[in-house]
Amino acid sequence: MNNSRLIDIIELLRKDTGINNAIDAVEQLSLLLLIKYLHKTVSIELLNESHICSFQNLFCELDDFSKDGLVIDFYTLREKLSRIAANIRFSENELSHSVFSRHNWKKIENILEQIPFRIRSKKILDLAIHRLEELDLLEGVEVDFDYLLLNMVKDSGSSGAYYSPRPLIKAMVSVLNPEPLTTVYDPAMGTGGAFVEVKKHTKDKSCFNGLKFIGNDLSPFAHLIGTLNLLLNDIDISGVSISDSLLDKHDQKYEFVISGLPFGKSSELSKYEYYYHGYSGSLEAMFLKHTMDKLAKGGRAAIIIPDGILFGNAAHLDELKRQLLTHFNLHTVLSLPKGTLAPYSGVKVSVLFFDNTPPDKDIWFYELSTNKSLNKLNSITDFDFEDFTSLYERREVSKYSCLVSKESLLKDKSLNLSFSLPKIEEGLKFDKQKMLSSLKSEQSALMTSIENHFDHMSRNLEFKYIHQVKLIDVCKLRSGDKLNKSEVMDSGEFPVYGGNGVIGFNVEPNRPGDSIVIGKVGAHCGNIHFSTQPYWLTSNAMSLELLDTTRVYLPYLAHVLKSLDLNSLATGTAQKFLSINKLYEVEVSLPSLEKQRELSDCFTSIEESKSKIQSLLVDFSKGIETITTESINEKALKR
Repeated sequence: MNNSRLIDIIELLRKDTGINNAIDAVEQLSLLLLIKYLHKTVSIELLNESHICSFQNLFCELDDFSKDGLVIDFYTLREKLSRIAANIRFSENELSHSVFSRHNWKKIENILEQIPFRIRSKKILDLAIHRLEELDLLEGVEVDFDYLLLNMVKDSGSSGAYYSPRPLIKAMVSVLNPEPLTTVYDPAMGTGGAFVEVKKHTKDKSCFNGLKFIGNDLSPFAHLIGTLNLLLNDIDISGVSISDSLLDKHDQKYEFVISGLPFGKSSELSKYEYYYHGYSGSLEAMFLKHTMDKLAKGGRAAIIIPDGILFGNAAHLDELKRQLLTHFNLHTVLSLPKGTLAPYSGVKVSVLFFDNTPPDKDIWFYELSTNKSLNKLNSITDFDFEDFTSLYERREVSKYSCLVSKESLLKDKSLNLSFSLPKIEEGLKFDKQKMLSSLKSEQSALMTSIENHFDHMSRNLEFKYIHQVKLIDVCKLRSGDKLNKSEVMDSGEFPVYGGNGVIGFNVEPNRPGDSIVIGKVGAHCGNIHFSTQPYWLTSNAMSLELLDTTRVYLPYLAHVLKSLDLNSLATGTAQKFLSINKLYEVEVSLPSLEKQRELSDCFTSIEESKSKIQSLLVDFSKGIETITTESINEKALKR
């Protein structure tokens, strides 16, 4: 199946006035796919029942489809689905669909009660349903859905909280190598990617049928897409729930724990104090302690954590690391390049691999390196992990790996687990042919990107402007609040915007998502950023929030403001300053709302292709510099 099929439906849904961003669009498409999955299951179970209507007719035959002509009555649809589901004879022997049961239907019923139905246009819904009617859920939709999630993360960085890079999870599962008749646990399952990779890893082994999957997540959105992802991959959802793993009172232990842990500070620390006394200063510390508590004797764990926990020297972190070194076998630390989690976070992360067994004498440290800068356009790949996975079992010392003595760590009061490779003095080891081949490949990618960029820029879009408005007529501008430097952290849940973009993170926001950030003070005042997630705005910037979403599409306005030289409106010499009153007088031209969405998507494509070209140029330039210097050294220096 073509990956673009689900993307096309997303683009259709984003034209609806009830859909504000990429996350909303994915949420609503996932909701419709979940209903289609249920309908498919019912059709299998009640194959000879003539009263089971088509998926499309589920929506067409509702008695009360709309309320006041504005809001689609999703309650009526839920009731109809419940009546249909009630006809299924739920029992282990009678079910032809292996991952569905009455217990699982109750879980889906709970999702339908928690997720709001945001689509407002009957026309858009009808088109989306028509396209979904053509999809066969048994023919590769799970691959397209994962591609859709990846695109969501690129479009909305905040959604990366639910999605760890698949090549990274795949490598973790590969070396963890789950065994038959065991339970795999993910305390922050997000999209369920870890479980999907475990199934793929074991699909040709007899052990898969004996594996059980247990996972939790706090977010209703994550629970929706995670549940759907598991069902599309034919994985039983009876073990997943929407709940807070940190408050789990059960004494159940698990043989395998694999997860990308949340990090930052919780805004509700008091609720964890009883269970995590001393650790509740950070989510990553609490989740690491939780993982250690939940790992069964002989069990194995692999978790992604921010590097801050490795070198942090707070008393609770020292105690946690001491327990990890003395009560568990921390045998491997995989250091990942900065940008691995982009665009969700630029924080550097590592993977800890540890077993609930007596500790060995040393830790195998591997520092993963790539020949490119990692960002949302250049993601980490399966190829980047090949050397790590090949050396893992042998714990081999190499150019990128070494062994670290635990005895020396325990003697060192700092308990610093942020390692670095020893410096090795060696002669020139330069594979010119490999570098040339790599450069040729980069050149080809660069030329393709440039051609695509020109194609984007040369697109002819027919439209006419219907409004000429001043910003004061369509938006509200507000200055941010003062924030002390000591309150700005290196990692956290909510980004902090200063006069020139993100400067760190904070434990709470002072602005909602879906607003434009405009630099107010400094040489770069007038720069534009767009945030879909809540954030903290400092007094060096201002926020723009729409007064009328029926006339203006916010991402379109952000693109337009980026194209204007707002810096020229600033006053002052020693310290430039941009006033709200000056910005209110700025005029913009507005086509229809539908055309604004179309133009915004086009502008986004142009900017992304530009960024990709710039990134490729930097990497290509570095490669040319390296091969030039090394080639001269090779010829000029005596070896």
